[in-house]
Amino acid sequence: MSATDLTARRPDAVQTTAGPRTTYPLGWLRGLAALAVVFFHAYQHNRTGTGADGVWPFSGGAHRAMLGTELFVEMFFVLSGFVLWLPVARAALGNGPERPGWVLLFRRTARLLPLYYVVVLVVWTTTNPSLPGHWQDLLMHLTFTHVYSDDYIFWTIGPAWSLGVEFHFYALMALSVPLVAAGVRRASSRRGHLAVASALPVVLTVAGLGYLAWNILVSQPPIENWSTWFSPISRGASFGLGTALAVAVAAGVRLGAWARGVLAVVGLAALVALVATRPQTIAGEWWHPAYALAITVAMAAIVLHDGPWPRALEWRPLAWVGGLGYGIYLIHEPVMRFLGSIGALPEARPGAFFVFTAVLVAIPSIALAWVSSRTVEVAGLKLLSLIDRDGTPRDYYDHVRTR
Repeated sequence: MSATDLTARRPDAVQTTAGPRTTYPLGWLRGLAALAVVFFHAYQHNRTGTGADGVWPFSGGAHRAMLGTELFVEMFFVLSGFVLWLPVARAALGNGPERPGWVLLFRRTARLLPLYYVVVLVVWTTTNPSLPGHWQDLLMHLTFTHVYSDDYIFWTIGPAWSLGVEFHFYALMALSVPLVAAGVRRASSRRGHLAVASALPVVLTVAGLGYLAWNILVSQPPIENWSTWFSPISRGASFGLGTALAVAVAAGVRLGAWARGVLAVVGLAALVALVATRPQTIAGEWWHPAYALAITVAMAAIVLHDGPWPRALEWRPLAWVGGLGYGIYLIHEPVMRFLGSIGALPEARPGAFFVFTAVLVAIPSIALAWVSSRTVEVAGLKLLSLIDRDGTPRDYYDHVRTR
């Protein structure tokens, strides 16, 4: 199987549609992020004691590095913003076909919802053996409103909070598409079209930063107010930066090798510095958009040209894991809880022993993600075959009538 075949099956392998096709090798980032989250949760699982008396496996710089894996969640938001807004921005700038907003939402939900609903229903059913159970928790997770509840935001599947946040942005972007189309029709110049395509990125970034500023500097709610600090608007800047990068690519911004190398070094160095300096206070919430900005800068080194890219970015094992990233991310916590319930995980202890826990969790999670990619997720992808990319019902018998 070629790299093109691999990337064509991954939602994060972005393809342009005007002129020669360009495939950006980004899918592996989602796999890397998912595995990093698995390692952190294994690290968290090996914390001894409870509450304020809890002791983490590492201390000092090593502990900061493990806490810094939270940056990979911001990577999810930046990636999603880039992937979803790129075709909208290209259409606004006349470099791609226009598609209805509902098509954008339908394509994304067809890819992600089947596995999400299956995992939520299985986990909720097994942990609520007698009815009615915590039906509020189930209802909120099925409608992605659990992110507004301090009680239920991390219930059933803890990492699902980020899916709840993302689906809010998917809906917002779908609603924005007709507004973008109307704005483009009114604009008479390329500069006007660029302003229209940039409106949502600016609004998301400003709203997200404004929300954080209000809560960090003025309101200052407790850090335990999870629905405040993990709400959709709290990640507005992260998603907005991803969409802004999409506008830059759609506008034709391309950089030479030297400039891209500088961006890669600056972005990665900034991430290291941010991880090393993040305070464990409310002020540390500023680090989330800062992580997103550094990730956007590093990603720009990949997407602000049309290839070829280093072969390492298209390494087949890396691409394979990237294709399973969503499943690994969603499945690993239930796997960890199940293994813990049957005594298959080792007792918590200090030091690097958590790596053993991570491997025990990662192996079945990867296996289940692979099974899902061949079963549950395929069922969702088949829904995409019901419509063409412009939203019209697919005509399976056109070849018969044209004879």
